[in-house]
Amino acid sequence: MTTDRAVGRRSGIEPTSLFAPDPVSAALEHPRTSDLRRWTLEYLCRPHPDLGRHGPVCPYMSHAVERRFLWAAFLDGPGIDIDRIAAIVDDLYELFPTLEPTKNPDARFKAVLAVFPDLTDYTGIEAVQRDQKTRFVHDGLMLGQFYPGCTVAGLHNPDFPALDSPLPLLAVRHMVSTDFLFLDTRQEWIDIYLRIFAPAIPEFITSAMADRLVHPPAAQDNDAPVSEPVGAHAGSPGPP
Repeated sequence: MTTDRAVGRRSGIEPTSLFAPDPVSAALEHPRTSDLRRWTLEYLCRPHPDLGRHGPVCPYMSHAVERRFLWAAFLDGPGIDIDRIAAIVDDLYELFPTLEPTKNPDARFKAVLAVFPDLTDYTGIEAVQRDQKTRFVHDGLMLGQFYPGCTVAGLHNPDFPALDSPLPLLAVRHMVSTDFLFLDTRQEWIDIYLRIFAPAIPEFITSAMADRLVHPPAAQDNDAPVSEPVGAHAGSPGPP
């Protein structure tokens, strides 16, 4: 029910349904709400010629919008500092499980956005996302940063700015198999990713993993004996 209030105890953030607002929240919509809806519908939920694959820019968001499982909260002011952003993210971490839907499989398709329409300095967003991402990953969630000019690339085209957006925001959603690209810079994140998805990683993701993880072998003298991998007799796997 969109009428159930979920309010952050630190920051006072109160997400409301972006596509199925209750009468009260609809009457009090933020002036930039229509801009946020337009971006999700006309950009995230549609194909893009530079994406490098078929389908919408963000398949996850397409599902969230289609099912009306997308929540958002606007935080006004140009001077929102890093401590307040951190408090907002702390609240998102607590509130996300309580937002509808709360039961699987529907709960797998919800997302919540904290939008900072007046910010022009995005260093606080970047810093908090970097510092707090790990605890979200441990819960099988993703904390993503979006803002104008963000240069984080997509999986299929390294020149496509996947996280560029007209409004600066932080997004929380469940992890999906295609998130490998956003987790491969830290061993801890990859370990969690593989525990969740290893039984059913799509072939194109395993190919991308191979491209990133496999290094060409060092040049060897053809006449030199090939050394046996350390631990081969102890049942340990050899190197890839």
